[in-house]
Amino acid sequence: MSPIVPSLPPHLVQLGFDYVLAAETGDDATTARLAPEVEQLPGLLPAIAELVVFPVTALSDDTEPCADSFALNEVGVISLMAIREWATHAPAAAAPGIARTIAHFVGQVLAAAPTDTVQTLQELRDEHVARARAVVENVVALHR
Repeated sequence: MSPIVPSLPPHLVQLGFDYVLAAETGDDATTARLAPEVEQLPGLLPAIAELVVFPVTALSDDTEPCADSFALNEVGVISLMAIREWATHAPAAAAPGIARTIAHFVGQVLAAAPTDTVQTLQELRDEHVARARAVVENVVALHR
């Protein structure tokens, strides 16, 4: 998980990914239904982008750093910074573009084929919602 993004509650992870999925599939009705809530949370889609981009581009402890790994890390950082700035300066207008940017990254980098983008986004959503629920359960267990 990204050290940049604090744990999002499960319902916000679900909301963010559902918005990205609706934008990717061209489901205008769902996009319009979710837009007011997404626009009220200008940091939500940048946080979803970090959940998707950071694990792929960040320097790994598993391999020896090299010029390529540093370059990939910088590309990820710059991309995430640009998304954050976009969301900060024009939250309502930025949401659809950020959603498409996340979906494009998934299609080009994470999906087995660009046609698998929706399936990969659904898998990422389910994985991150499960992680968010586990965090909530651990916090609740600690307070018992």
